[in-house]
Amino acid sequence: MKAIIAYLSDYRDRNDYFLSLMPVGALSIAASLEARGHEIVLANYSKEGVRSAAAHIQSLKPEAVGLSVYTHNRTDSFRLAAEIRKRLPKTLIVAGGPHAAFLGEEILRRVKAIDYVVRGEGELALADLLERGAKRAPAADRIITGGRINKLDALPAPSRFGGVMRGIDPNEQFKYLITSRGCPHRCVFCCSPNLWGRETAFHSAGHIADEIEYCVKTYGIIYFSIRDDNFTLRRKRVLEFCRLLRERKLYIMWNCQSRVDTLDEEMLVEMKRAGLEHIQLGVESGSKRVLSMYDKRTTVADIERASAAVRRAGVYLAFYLMAGMRGERASDIGKTVELIRRTLPGDGMVSPVALYPGTALYDEARERGDIDDDIWFRSKENGIYLRGEAEVGRWIQRLANELGAIRERSWYRERDFRAHRRVVGDGCWVTDILEGDYYLDGELYDRALERYRAAADRHPGNPWPFLRMGKARFMSESYAEAERDFASVTNIVPPYYGGWLKRAESLLALGRREEARECAERAGRLNPYDFRIRNIRKILR
Repeated sequence: MKAIIAYLSDYRDRNDYFLSLMPVGALSIAASLEARGHEIVLANYSKEGVRSAAAHIQSLKPEAVGLSVYTHNRTDSFRLAAEIRKRLPKTLIVAGGPHAAFLGEEILRRVKAIDYVVRGEGELALADLLERGAKRAPAADRIITGGRINKLDALPAPSRFGGVMRGIDPNEQFKYLITSRGCPHRCVFCCSPNLWGRETAFHSAGHIADEIEYCVKTYGIIYFSIRDDNFTLRRKRVLEFCRLLRERKLYIMWNCQSRVDTLDEEMLVEMKRAGLEHIQLGVESGSKRVLSMYDKRTTVADIERASAAVRRAGVYLAFYLMAGMRGERASDIGKTVELIRRTLPGDGMVSPVALYPGTALYDEARERGDIDDDIWFRSKENGIYLRGEAEVGRWIQRLANELGAIRERSWYRERDFRAHRRVVGDGCWVTDILEGDYYLDGELYDRALERYRAAADRHPGNPWPFLRMGKARFMSESYAEAERDFASVTNIVPPYYGGWLKRAESLLALGRREEARECAERAGRLNPYDFRIRNIRKILR
């Protein structure tokens, strides 16, 4: 069957880097359906809008369209469904995603264009639906619950999708990985407990390493972001993953998310040796009573221990924080400020406490009569927040300001890098890169080059030291040396567009326009989406 798996961010978010990306789950569904023999088009219409998306879908005349519906993109997704129905009356329209999963009955009642709602995992549910044929079932059978997939390795990796893609830059899209589904915890602001039943399924360490290796060799991706709710949940798997990266000499840099109570120094050391440079911790609050209200099952002491371990290993530390919990007071915000000052995160994100369908907070608010399901169809807002007082906005600003104010103290310096080496060892190339970056920011080019060269000498197959050496030499106007470094990058990872772009810029600075044009054209073939490549190609015409 011919089908389109589509995503459309809210028009207000079309320039938001993260919200305009295709959800990883939609990619997985597309790859799975393709592997079953269906003709699949994978389309991200976030930059196009409803009318352009509908016109494109009409031109393809698919038998079915699957839409990824989240709370933040629900309004435009429903508009798109209605527009598709006008243009293609016989096409089956299926909604999936967390918002659809928890409001399926309301969506089917109010959005007449949608034929089915899939709850839970879509790979098997959508496959069964397509294999039954493009027919609308009776009302009672229009909500389909996807069976739990416990062996995630049986699914094809999203990056293996070989069909037509529209509005998707593989260089950006495929660097985001989700290697597990579910979480055993029950935080009241998260829909995971109801979506997954507090059960977790995992990809094996080998499967993750295979996907990364494929992305490096096929697309030249050398930086990855692992977006599991809690990547460190299964310690043995993390350590095995790190061992495989080092064993295969997969010189990538990466980041991940973690709870504070599943992280320890030994794990962090192994992760950093395998390329980890940044970790985001789900902290939420520095107040014991607020953590209890969130049902986090973590303590302030846990946060302090995890943060200290991250800083000892020399990984950059970021916090996820929230403000505006029911019953939260200014004194609780003060405790979070004190925690920030003690633990020194280098970065962070502060969010208001939001009400999402499927969360315990939402269910409680609905029972109190503070909210009802009708709000998602009356309101055009991307999110609904637990508290709307101006004071909560001031709390959020205070926490954001504090994260910025401590940056001078939180970023690592010379003495810190010496301490990191005592923990992770002298041979850790990530430490060399981060220390070199510290000197480069201060325009201390010789010292930066010394650190980058140390990493290159120890790991000659690693593109990162050469990328950084090229950057340092370009900044110091040593263009011939920069070009040689960037040539090393293109030799090590030929499909990485960034190496070819930087070579083109260096060659242009040297006045070698024909060679620069060849490198720019190569970069453009590898990545037609990057505006810097488009700009240099225009200059060289």
